[in-house]
Amino acid sequence: QGGSGGAVMQFVEAFNALGFSLANQRQDWSAETDAGICISLWTKETDWKTLVMDTRIHAGDPAMWKHKLGNAKRARHARRALEEFGGWVDVVKIDGVPGESFGQATPWNPVERKGFQWKVTFLDDETGHLRLEALSR
Repeated sequence: QGGSGGAVMQFVEAFNALGFSLANQRQDWSAETDAGICISLWTKETDWKTLVMDTRIHAGDPAMWKHKLGNAKRARHARRALEEFGGWVDVVKIDGVPGESFGQATPWNPVERKGFQWKVTFLDDETGHLRLEALSR
Protein backbone atom coordinates (compact mmCIF):
# COMPACT_ATOMS: atom_id res chain seq x y z
CA GLN A 1 0.00 0.00 0.00
CA GLY A 2 1.03 3.58 -0.56
CA GLY A 3 0.87 4.67 3.05
CA SER A 4 2.14 1.63 4.90
CA GLY A 5 5.56 0.20 5.66
CA GLY A 6 8.93 1.83 6.05
CA ALA A 7 10.29 4.45 8.38
CA VAL A 8 8.61 7.86 8.18
CA MET A 9 10.96 10.84 8.30
CA GLN A 10 11.63 14.20 6.69
CA PHE A 11 12.41 14.54 2.96
CA VAL A 12 16.18 15.05 3.25
CA GLU A 13 16.50 12.34 5.92
CA ALA A 14 14.77 9.83 3.64
CA PHE A 15 17.30 10.45 0.84
CA ASN A 16 20.13 10.20 3.36
CA ALA A 17 18.74 6.89 4.69
CA LEU A 18 19.14 5.47 1.17
CA GLY A 19 22.70 6.79 0.86
CA PHE A 20 21.94 9.89 -1.23
CA SER A 21 22.52 13.60 -0.61
CA LEU A 22 20.44 16.37 -2.13
CA ALA A 23 22.60 19.12 -3.64
CA ASN A 24 19.78 21.67 -3.22
CA GLN A 25 17.37 20.60 -0.51
CA ARG A 26 14.65 23.07 -1.53
CA GLN A 27 14.67 22.42 -5.28
CA ASP A 28 15.87 18.87 -5.92
CA TRP A 29 13.43 16.02 -6.57
CA SER A 30 16.17 13.44 -7.15
CA ALA A 31 19.78 12.63 -6.33
CA GLU A 32 22.65 10.54 -7.64
CA THR A 33 25.76 8.73 -6.49
CA ASP A 34 28.31 6.70 -8.41
CA ALA A 35 26.22 3.62 -7.59
CA GLY A 36 22.72 4.81 -8.50
CA ILE A 37 19.84 7.26 -8.72
CA CYS A 38 17.09 8.14 -6.24
CA ILE A 39 13.84 9.81 -7.33
CA SER A 40 11.05 11.14 -5.14
CA LEU A 41 7.45 10.11 -5.79
CA TRP A 42 4.38 11.92 -4.48
CA THR A 43 1.97 9.53 -2.79
CA LYS A 44 -0.91 11.53 -4.32
CA GLU A 45 0.52 11.18 -7.84
CA THR A 46 1.13 7.43 -7.76
CA ASP A 47 -1.33 4.68 -8.61
CA TRP A 48 -0.69 2.33 -5.69
CA LYS A 49 -2.96 -0.42 -7.09
CA THR A 50 -0.80 -0.83 -10.19
CA LEU A 51 2.41 0.58 -8.63
CA VAL A 52 2.83 3.10 -11.44
CA MET A 53 3.67 6.80 -11.43
CA ASP A 54 3.35 8.44 -14.84
CA THR A 55 3.59 12.23 -14.95
CA ARG A 56 1.56 12.27 -18.18
CA ILE A 57 -1.37 10.82 -16.20
CA HIS A 58 -0.84 11.38 -12.49
CA ALA A 59 1.00 14.71 -12.15
CA GLY A 60 -0.79 18.01 -12.21
CA ASP A 61 -0.63 20.58 -14.99
CA PRO A 62 2.89 20.43 -16.52
CA ALA A 63 2.87 24.23 -16.82
CA MET A 64 3.17 24.27 -13.03
CA TRP A 65 6.30 22.09 -12.84
CA LYS A 66 8.06 21.50 -16.16
CA HIS A 67 10.14 24.71 -15.90
CA LYS A 68 11.39 23.93 -12.38
CA LEU A 69 15.03 23.07 -11.74
CA GLY A 70 13.99 19.89 -9.92
CA ASN A 71 12.31 18.63 -13.09
CA ALA A 72 15.38 19.24 -15.27
CA LYS A 73 17.63 17.49 -12.77
CA ARG A 74 15.19 14.58 -12.36
CA ALA A 75 15.12 14.13 -16.15
CA ARG A 76 18.95 14.03 -16.25
CA HIS A 77 18.98 11.53 -13.39
CA ALA A 78 16.30 9.38 -15.06
CA ARG A 79 18.32 9.39 -18.31
CA ARG A 80 21.39 8.25 -16.39
CA ALA A 81 19.35 5.54 -14.68
CA LEU A 82 18.22 4.25 -18.08
CA GLU A 83 21.72 4.36 -19.58
CA GLU A 84 23.77 3.07 -16.64
CA PHE A 85 21.46 1.10 -14.36
CA GLY A 86 18.88 -0.46 -16.67
CA GLY A 87 16.30 2.06 -15.44
CA TRP A 88 16.41 0.85 -11.81
CA VAL A 89 16.19 3.59 -9.19
CA ASP A 90 15.76 4.02 -5.47
CA VAL A 91 12.68 5.94 -4.38
CA VAL A 92 11.61 8.26 -1.60
CA LYS A 93 7.82 8.34 -1.21
CA ILE A 94 6.57 11.76 -0.11
CA ASP A 95 3.18 12.31 1.47
CA GLY A 96 2.81 16.08 1.24
CA VAL A 97 0.88 18.21 -1.23
CA PRO A 98 2.62 18.90 -4.55
CA GLY A 99 3.51 22.58 -4.85
CA GLU A 100 2.94 23.18 -1.13
CA SER A 101 4.93 20.91 1.18
CA PHE A 102 6.89 17.65 1.07
CA GLY A 103 5.30 16.52 4.33
CA GLN A 104 6.56 13.20 5.65
CA ALA A 105 8.80 10.96 3.54
CA THR A 106 9.49 7.23 3.48
CA PRO A 107 12.51 5.57 1.85
CA TRP A 108 11.31 2.69 -0.34
CA ASN A 109 12.97 -0.48 0.89
CA PRO A 110 12.48 -3.38 -1.57
CA VAL A 111 13.01 -5.93 1.23
CA GLU A 112 9.97 -4.49 3.05
CA ARG A 113 8.01 -4.31 -0.23
CA LYS A 114 8.05 -7.97 -1.33
CA GLY A 115 11.12 -7.34 -3.49
CA PHE A 116 9.50 -4.66 -5.63
CA GLN A 117 11.85 -1.94 -6.86
CA TRP A 118 11.10 1.08 -9.01
CA LYS A 119 12.20 1.30 -12.63
CA VAL A 120 12.07 4.16 -15.13
CA THR A 121 10.14 2.75 -18.09
CA PHE A 122 9.54 5.98 -20.06
CA LEU A 123 11.30 9.34 -20.26
CA ASP A 124 10.73 12.38 -22.46
CA ASP A 125 14.01 14.28 -22.07
CA GLU A 126 12.53 17.53 -23.40
CA THR A 127 9.53 17.84 -21.07
CA GLY A 128 10.72 15.70 -18.17
CA HIS A 129 7.66 13.47 -18.37
CA LEU A 130 8.49 10.05 -17.01
CA ARG A 131 6.92 6.79 -15.96
CA LEU A 132 8.12 4.62 -13.10
CA GLU A 133 6.84 1.15 -12.30
CA ALA A 134 7.52 -0.94 -9.21
CA LEU A 135 8.54 -4.35 -10.51
CA SER A 136 9.83 -7.54 -8.99
CA ARG A 137 13.53 -7.62 -9.67
